[in-house]
Parts: sequence; structure tokens; C-alpha cells
Amino acid sequence: MNKKILLIKNPISGKKISNIILPKVISKLENIFHLEVIESEFKGHIEKILHSINIKKYDCCCVIGGDGSFHEAINGLMKRDDGMSVPLGLIPAGSGNSLARDLNIIDLNLAIQNLIKFNTSYLDIVKITNDKEDIYSFNIVGWGMVATVGQKAEKYRWLGTNRYTILSLFEIFFKKINKAIIEYTDINNEKHILKGEYMFAAICNTMHTGKGMKIAPNSKLNDGLLDLVLIKDATRFKLIKLMSKLFSGRHIYDNIVKYVQITKLKLNAENKSLLIDGEIKGVAPFDLSVIPNKVKIIN
Repeated sequence: MNKKILLIKNPISGKKISNIILPKVISKLENIFHLEVIESEFKGHIEKILHSINIKKYDCCCVIGGDGSFHEAINGLMKRDDGMSVPLGLIPAGSGNSLARDLNIIDLNLAIQNLIKFNTSYLDIVKITNDKEDIYSFNIVGWGMVATVGQKAEKYRWLGTNRYTILSLFEIFFKKINKAIIEYTDINNEKHILKGEYMFAAICNTMHTGKGMKIAPNSKLNDGLLDLVLIKDATRFKLIKLMSKLFSGRHIYDNIVKYVQITKLKLNAENKSLLIDGEIKGVAPFDLSVIPNKVKIIN
């Protein structure tokens, strides 16, 4: 009996390419799987769908969208009252596509073949807790300049993915330093406290972020660890030079970068904004921990 797959398409992800690629996806899959297609209608709709739908009907849910769409799918499953889940698949149609890069399915044909093979593995999930809510992440939790650029990028979507580089250069030029107290638990279960001035902190579960930047080159999707990337205060020239190393992952060897693998973290700062999986949501102070092997994905 053919597996039944729920395809959820986000029509506005990236440059709205999901609308273009959907017919090809259906034509490649319809003779192999029984398909049901739903189009999300508003921000947060994918989360609502997977939170309330009768998930037992499906063998898999495949998101056609970007990291923000996948973030909604993760939160929908994690917040279900019945605890039910299905494997999640991904057809990348976003602007950053961090998870697709980690899975090596950035090419549409590779993503479709990945779904057809239907091999599964598990994905670690990050739980972020503050006074208001619990939020779940699979990709990156960013604070400081990372969040500021993400917030401003929403207003400059017409620049495409180049907006992140351009806005980052502006932030470096004006160089707003953020004070923070960061407590983390390392892989040996030892606790550390850092107090200082930082450009940004990124807590990563994926290797990639943005348009192919290897922000956490040692990160793995299911190793039970998170990678903390902390950029200290430095001169504008030093920070601009560092940016060029982000795509190769060589930035972690720079003396203004602290790179360490962790299991838990607390961050308290006056700058409240957070960037979670490419979306501005959540606030500091917050607690963060990894939930190993929590969600099954098609890989």
C-alpha cells in the first residue's frame, strides 16, 4: 500500500518558488505516494495545522518551504497534546535553506529523490524557555547583531538574500556592542559563566545558516550537542575580515571567536530580541537546552 504524504506548501517562502516547483514535485511523487496538499494561508498556519490535524492518517509530512516553514512544523508537532508525530520531509523553497544544506538536498531533484528513498534519522531539538512561552528550534538561536540584522531584513526583502550581508556591514559600521551574562554547560557537564561585551551569540544545531554560511562547522543534527558561537568586541576592520571567513567555517579559529559545544545555556541581557530559525521571536533572558533525537526526519 502506498505511503500517504501530507505536502504543506508555503506560497510565500523565499521568492515564492514553491508555487513554481509544486507541479514538478507532484508529478514525481504521485505515482509512488498517495498525496494530500495543503497550502498555508498565514504566518503560523503550518504550526496550527500540525498541532491539530489527525496525524495518524499520514506516514510523513513534507514541508515545501524554508527554515521558517520547517520551524513552524517542528513547533506544531512538539506542542501536540497527544504527543503523536510523523517523520518530517523537506523540499527547500526558502531563501536560506540551512537544514537543506546540512542534508545536502539543496537541489530540487536531490530533495525529491531523498523523499522517494524514505530513509529516516532523528533530529535534535532545542527548547527555549522564557517567562512568556516555550519555543522549539532545529536550526539557530541568535542574539545581538544576528537578531538585529534578522529584524531589519524583513523590511528589505526586495534586496533578496544579499540583504543579510548589506545589513551586517551596516551593523558593523555603527557597531552596537551588547552586554550579556552567559552561563553554559559543556560536554563534560561542567558549568561556565561569561560576563562581557559581545557582537552576537549564536547557538546552533545545524552547521549552516543564512545563504550557505558555515556558522557552526562542527555541528551535527543528532549528536545531542549544540554549538555556541560567541563573537567578542573587536575593531570594525577585524569584524569585516571575520565575515569573509563565515562561509568556509574558518572564523572559529579567530581569537575574537569563542566556539564551544554545549548542552544547556542561560543568557541575560538588556538587548531582548532573539532570532530563532530565521524568525524574530522570543526574548531574553532565556534558558535553553537540547532534546536529543526528538523528531524523525527524512534524510
